[in-house]
Amino acid sequence: MGLTIHYSGAIDRIEDIPHFVEELTDIAESMGWMVQPINDDEADPNFRGIIVNPQGECEPLCFIFDREGRLRALMDLITEQVEPTKYSFFTATKTQFAEIETHVWIIGLLRYLKKRYLGNLEVTDEGEYWGTEDLDKLREKKQFLQGMIDTIAGELSETEPLPEGASIEDIVARIEAIVKKLPRDTK
Repeated sequence: MGLTIHYSGAIDRIEDIPHFVEELTDIAESMGWMVQPINDDEADPNFRGIIVNPQGECEPLCFIFDREGRLRALMDLITEQVEPTKYSFFTATKTQFAEIETHVWIIGLLRYLKKRYLGNLEVTDEGEYWGTEDLDKLREKKQFLQGMIDTIAGELSETEPLPEGASIEDIVARIEAIVKKLPRDTK
């Protein structure tokens, strides 16, 4: 749960990946964000690209391209999963705990990258800022989700702890029971 930006697509021209990385490095560093190039010094890597870490409590932005130039999930790089799976093309960054300006800035960056390098970039923004540019709606969504997180966390802290060795199903069942007890207007 939390405010997340999902994005997928492919670079328009594979030979532009070094330029993409160089330009995104310049942009990120000008913002004081850390960057990690991916396989920029290998002659023929399975994955190339860059990971950008915005300041604050924001998940990184991953632009990891496979040999066909498609954006791939960070997990594929970590596990060296060269052949795509059904989860390979799910790329996202959670901004729930970051400043609202960070979310807005990331959307602006994605718009720029779509025009310059990623013509088929598809973005799903849980804050709806990508589609509306409505800052008030983004704030509302963020506050609503934070309220839900706080409510569920509070309820979890007040319930008897699960027994040691509880399964993931037990944990999910506990959370579902809490959510079902919430007033209708918060769901």
